[in-house]
Order: sequence, then structure tokens, then C-alpha cells
Amino acid sequence: MCLFLFLLSITDLHIYSNTTNENTGDSDLEIRFAAELNHLPIGCRTIAMGNTGVVLPYSDINFFWNPSLLSFSQKKEISVEGAKLYGGLSSIGTISFNAPVQKGLNVGILYKAFFPDEITEYDSLPGTLFERQGNYSVNGYVSKGTFHNNHHSIIVSVAKEFAIPILRPTSYSLPLPITFGVGLNIKSVWQTMTPGDKVRMGYNINLDGGLIVRLGVDYNLSEKKIMREVLAAFAIKDFIPTKMIWLHSYEGYEEPVHHTEYYGLSYIDRSGFLYGNWTISLALHKLYQISLHAGLEGEFFDMVSFRCGISNNIVTIGTGVHYKQYSVDYSFSFDEIAYSFFRLAVGVKF
Repeated sequence: MCLFLFLLSITDLHIYSNTTNENTGDSDLEIRFAAELNHLPIGCRTIAMGNTGVVLPYSDINFFWNPSLLSFSQKKEISVEGAKLYGGLSSIGTISFNAPVQKGLNVGILYKAFFPDEITEYDSLPGTLFERQGNYSVNGYVSKGTFHNNHHSIIVSVAKEFAIPILRPTSYSLPLPITFGVGLNIKSVWQTMTPGDKVRMGYNINLDGGLIVRLGVDYNLSEKKIMREVLAAFAIKDFIPTKMIWLHSYEGYEEPVHHTEYYGLSYIDRSGFLYGNWTISLALHKLYQISLHAGLEGEFFDMVSFRCGISNNIVTIGTGVHYKQYSVDYSFSFDEIAYSFFRLAVGVKF
């Protein structure tokens, strides 16, 4: 919700350059919810499936959601993604690379950039920020120009996989493992705003941690792979109590960065049920309040995927095609501000 309020503030002119609101004196409202840009979702497959990425290990850019998911990666992978958000109001782009270092140990690096469109700048607006929610009229106020508000982040991730075999009767199947994955993200975030003649920069360094447990429930002897599995996952973002520190703004201005908790459960069926491979995912996100997320994916001919989901009452859809080591994915989100109609990702494994 606070991310939504922040996006409204930059699009509907609630961020302004004067050092104090002349009506309230609430100078600390100038840069509000800036750190919430850390939570802008990425990953075509994940977004199409209702932002349930905490428990989707076989997905591009998966370690953004949960660093432990990287532990299941078996090949090197490069992925590039671009999107126009909120009816073209802003843009986001990512590039990532991950690779196995040794058996069960993987590393990855990801760069994400968020660029909103030019924001109209005003000297002041009436009332407090919260009084202006739902009333965005600027009639009678003269624009001073425009400014930019860009956000960047770099994530370096490391993850390790551990397996515990479960003995079963030989008449049933081969022994199946319970597989654990643990991971850690080291994350650097910086943001630049350019109201007036000043360049204001905020920066933060933090950590994300994650855990995933995978239980194989059906092993195919002829294909020598697990056909059905259940996964449970937990991730916590920004768990170090640091602050977003702003330069060239108010003296000593700092903004708290709140940790976020993610919980997920998914079921993957590769048995060919209804002529496809199926993934069902459920997730809870806990920031200031709890939000519910769910997704469904059907993959046919081991090549074409169709996806849908619901993310805190927002409907999401998407599709994807992969051929050999190449993949292309698309997603569409019916966001509250305006539809995010274009998000495309291209990946290659080698």
C-alpha cells in the first residue's frame, strides 16, 4: 500500500522542492516512501503468477525474491528484462547473471534500474500529504518545471543446496531427497532526485536472506527425474535495521528501511496431467500489512507456457516460450494506477 502511495506522490505532484510545506511546516514529508522502490517486482514469470516468486525456483531473476532459490540452478544463465509500468508512466529494466561455482553452490549478480517519467514540480501544495490523498487538483498553482527521480540497485547473491535422502520401500520407488536451499543477498541501493538546482542522492546497503525446502513425492524410473514435488519457502528482505541516507537534502535526513517477510508454498507436477506440466503457487507478503498472492502456470509441449495470478486483488497474466537454452517471456498486470501492459524478458542458459 505504501508503495502505491509513493507512486501516487511522484505522479500526482505531491513531491515538491521547497524545504518546508508552507501550510504545515512538515518538512519531513518531502521524501516519503522512497525506500519502497526496493519492492517494485521484477521477473516476467513471477509477476504473471501473482508475484509469488518467493517459492518459484525455476524462474529467471529468481534470487531477487528469495536468494535461496539460486541454490537449485544447474546452468549458467543470463537474463535481460524491460517494462513500461502504469500506462507508460515509468520504466524499469534489469540484467542478471548467475552460475554454479561447484556442486550445490551458486552465485549471481543483478542490476535493476527504475526511471519514472518527468515529474512536474511545484513550489507548494495545500494541506499535508495525507490530506491530499484522493485530491490531486493543482488548479491555480504554477509549475516550476520538471525533475527526475531515478532508482538503482545491485544485488550480489550466494546460495547453497543441501540434500537429505528419505528411505522408502524399494517396491515404491527410489529414495527421494528432502532438499534445502539457503541463500543471502548483499544489496546496494541508490536513488537520485533533481528538484531545482540540487541533486539529492539517497543510498542504503542491506541484506536479504532466504530458505526453501523441496520434497520430491514421485520419481520416474525411466526418465530418472522427480515428476511431482512440493516446495515451501521463506524470505526476509532488508533484515538489517539500516536507513536510507540522503545527501544534499535536509540536514541529517534519514529514512527508515523496513524489512519485508515473504512466505510461499507451491506444487509442481511434470507427470503430463492434462497434457501439460503444472505449477500452483501461493504466497504471503508482510510489510505494513499482509497481502495474499496466488498463481497458476501450465506448460505444454515442454515449450509454451500460459500463466495467470492474483496479486493482492490485482489480476496478472502472461505467457512464455522456451526452445533449447533460449527463453522469451511476457506479462501484463492490471495495476491500480494504470495497466502495466508491457514487460518482456529474454534469457539464455549455457
